[in-house]
Amino acid sequence: MPSYLDGHVLLPPGLPSYLKSVYELKPLVGNPKDDEVIGLHAVIRMAQKAVDIPGTGDPKLLARLYEHLFDVQMAKYKVRYLDAVFPETTVHTPPTLPVHVTIDLEPITGAPSEEEIIKVQSAIRAYQHFASVPSIFDSRVDMELSQHLFDIQMANYIQRVRQSPTRVIPQETLGSNSSIERTVDAAEESSNATINAGTGAAAIEFNLLNQTEDVSGFGDAIERSNQPNERADQLVERSNQSIDQSTKLAEKFNKLFEKFNDNSEKSSLLAEASTKHTERLGDILENVNKVLVTIQHAIVRNHKGNTRHALDCLANEKGETPGISETTKKWDFATLFKLYANDSSAPIPILIDGVAQDFRLPSQLLASFLCFYGIGEDLCEQESSPRLQAGKEYTARERLRKYWASCLG
Repeated sequence: MPSYLDGHVLLPPGLPSYLKSVYELKPLVGNPKDDEVIGLHAVIRMAQKAVDIPGTGDPKLLARLYEHLFDVQMAKYKVRYLDAVFPETTVHTPPTLPVHVTIDLEPITGAPSEEEIIKVQSAIRAYQHFASVPSIFDSRVDMELSQHLFDIQMANYIQRVRQSPTRVIPQETLGSNSSIERTVDAAEESSNATINAGTGAAAIEFNLLNQTEDVSGFGDAIERSNQPNERADQLVERSNQSIDQSTKLAEKFNKLFEKFNDNSEKSSLLAEASTKHTERLGDILENVNKVLVTIQHAIVRNHKGNTRHALDCLANEKGETPGISETTKKWDFATLFKLYANDSSAPIPILIDGVAQDFRLPSQLLASFLCFYGIGEDLCEQESSPRLQAGKEYTARERLRKYWASCLG
């Protein structure tokens, strides 16, 4: 480990009890260990979920956690790359991604391009969608992806600093430039005045020549004035011909307009028929979707050894599970079971494989899950986010209980 990290201590922010149960952060001495960084990422994920529920999380604590993560990743970056003699030849190797992440990351030499940075960011977002499914989510891969993004962004920053050095211009230089500009302006004004002074005589001579030409051409102008009368007679004759042609064009236009009306009526009839077919097709697809959802629920229900965690497998009519849906703010039941095990809210008894199990869902999430399953139109108010109507909490819990019982009972 390099000498500049000897005795270097990174102090984490204090955590509430529900975050300590995820991972207890301790002061980091020297080069942070991978397990310590993985634990920090797990705490940040839980803190982010808590912030997504109004009145539950602490945004300031989340900001301090991200600052601590920056310090940790900077320490690991120093250990890896700060001693590089030629940064432009440094190779940044990404972690190996599992097969269910379709984005292919390749090693990056030196500073990355914008496309390469965007590709790594897309891979991180795609992989974090699986955070609610522990069987296919590896927290070490998530940590390595985050560190890889930090490393290439630092490489990009260092290259920009080296290529665009900051230059300081003294105030005295700025003052002298202003005086130079004023001197140049004065010189231009003087030069323009001198040039204009020599053009007066030429202008007078030019006007006299114009007057002479006007007098000599006066007779020609009288002769030319008779020509418009002859042209006017010709124009009157042509206008009569144009009127006859316009009358014929108007008759043709009327015939075309009648045909257009007939075609418009026919197209309206076709549009009505097409709309009806589209509506019927929409109804058919909606029924097919409901059948597919019912089949998916039946597959989950018939699985032997189901526990209450089977709720995470129930898809809605959009094909989403709770852990990946924006409607539920990506809350999964595995996290909710752990976070609200001792919550004071009324329990919802769930019958799974004939065994009743209690589940506590916080009141502020009732509307989100009702809308997620599509069973809460008469109980929720749709604003910027779903909100339960006043006095409907008991009805909402009972409706969720019956729905889950029909899916897993």
